[in-house]
This record gives sequence, structure tokens and C-alpha cells, in this order.
Amino acid sequence: MMNNKTTDNHLIDKIINIIEVEKGLSQNTKSAYTSDINLMNDWFKKQNIDFLNAKEKDFRNLFYFFKTQNFKQNSLTRKLSSMRQFYKILKEEEYIKKNPLNNINSFNKEKKLPNALSENLISLILETAKENFVNLDNELLEKKTKSLRTLVVLEILYSTGMRISELVCLPLSDFINITDKLQIKGKGGVYRVVVFNKESLDTISLWLRYRSFSKVFINNKYMFPEKNGNTHISRQTIYKNINSLSKSIGFEDKDITPHKIRHSFATHLLNRGADLRSLQKLLGHADISTTEIYTYVRPDRLQGLVKDTHPLNKINFTNKESY
Repeated sequence: MMNNKTTDNHLIDKIINIIEVEKGLSQNTKSAYTSDINLMNDWFKKQNIDFLNAKEKDFRNLFYFFKTQNFKQNSLTRKLSSMRQFYKILKEEEYIKKNPLNNINSFNKEKKLPNALSENLISLILETAKENFVNLDNELLEKKTKSLRTLVVLEILYSTGMRISELVCLPLSDFINITDKLQIKGKGGVYRVVVFNKESLDTISLWLRYRSFSKVFINNKYMFPEKNGNTHISRQTIYKNINSLSKSIGFEDKDITPHKIRHSFATHLLNRGADLRSLQKLLGHADISTTEIYTYVRPDRLQGLVKDTHPLNKINFTNKESY
């Protein structure tokens, strides 16, 4: 016979598995859901409350406790979202008759502006990476290949806005006859199309040639192979290479990261007139509200946008023949 703890765990796993299928959760998001629900259940047990019988007041007490533990607003919002979804499925599966969280308002989520790099800094990074590659002696094939890999990774990140987790596991087969588009598998197993610019395509072609020179990579199926083995390069290696490049131009480790380059891709496109829906598709955001964070820009950017794009700025009012 299963004890209460085993029964609880079994039911929690069952409900979260249903949520995973319905919402297409990534493994990281599923782990977050599981952590939130287990934390909730552990607290309820200490209060001698069965989570299936928990009332609205019990959840208010729970979140009061969370606040005393100095959880940030974003963390509280996520936990509330996890629990609402969990109890929604419990109700649909007829384990409970009413969702006790229906009347608990969402917490005001902190809006953290994306930390994007300037266009000039991105240009400096790419130019430095290119110079590092060009200036290396051809006889130093291993170092030259590593230098080129850093350049092509940067070109792809900035050209497509791809996540580093998406980039490292790209299959080599996708690049054999590449044009300017590629379908990739993103968060939650959702596929989307990313677009390469000409500069990145030229660098990719060069990388494929250099990659073919290495006997170490010959049987590896990934675009960016691990040096020894059959798997792909790690994110940590990419971070290390970019950090090294950052320091060479006077920046600290965390100043230039793959995620900041993704933010830069989105910010620069939006600043140059891209619409949010297109940007949402390129970034692989499931919800447009995630993309909307890029609209929280400085007033001078908004002023420049009006000056550059408003149709009235194209009309010469001093010339009556223009009417």
C-alpha cells in the first residue's frame, strides 16, 4: 500500500505530465512547475493541510509566508501561475470541485528591460573576431578553426536571434544546402524559421570548409562538434570563447553574453521598424507579451521613430503644388 507521500508525489507527477503535454513545456519549465508545486505541498503538510482540500485562505497564508522569505515578485508570479494551472487540471480531472486560486489576483510582475548591446559594440565584437581569425597563421589550423568557430557563432547569434541552447545542437545536415532560412527546434519542442543575413552565410560556408579539414569532426553529426566525442560543443565552451574575446576589447566576462546578443538582435530590429508579431516569430516567443518588453524604450528613441517614419514629415507644407 502506498503511503500519503507516495500518493501525493504520484498525483503531482501525473498532473504535471498532463500540463507538459497540453502546454508543450520545455524540461526547464517542467522542472520549475514541479519545484513550485512540491514547495507548496511541503508547506501545506507542515500545516496539516491536504493540498486537495486547500482553501483560498490557505493559499493567502502560503503566499504571505513566501513574502516573509523575501521571494521576488517575478518568483511569486511564477509560483502563482504554476499553482493556478495545477489546480485547473485537478478540477478538469475531477479531483477537486473548485479552483481555490480563482480569486487571488496576480502579483505585479517586475518589468526588467532587456540589456542590449549597442550596434557599434556589436560591430566591434564581430570585427575583432574576424581580425583574430584572419591574423592567425594558416599553419596553426586548430587555433584558426577555434577562432573561426567563435566568429561564426557570433554571426549566427546576431543574424538570427537564436538562443545559445538552440545553436549548440544544430545538426550539420541542415547546413549542407542552406539558402537564407532554416527551421529550428526551439523551447517546448516548437519549430520556427530563422533567417540568416549574407555576412553570416558567407562565414557559415567558410566554417563548413574548415570543419571538413578536421578528421576529429568527420563522423560528428553536429554543426559545432565537441573536440573529442560524438556530441555537440557545450554552452560553457561558447561562453568561455566569447568571454575571452570580450576581455581582449576591454570588457568584463558578463558584459557580452549570447543572451545579450539575442536581446540586441531584437532591440536593433525593433528600432529599425520591425513589427512585434514578426519579431515574436523570429524569437520563438509563445506569448506576444514576452516580446512586448522590447517596446519599453527611451523617449529619445520614440522621438527619433516619429521624426523618421511619420508621414507628415515627408510633406513639404511650404510648397503649395505638393497638395
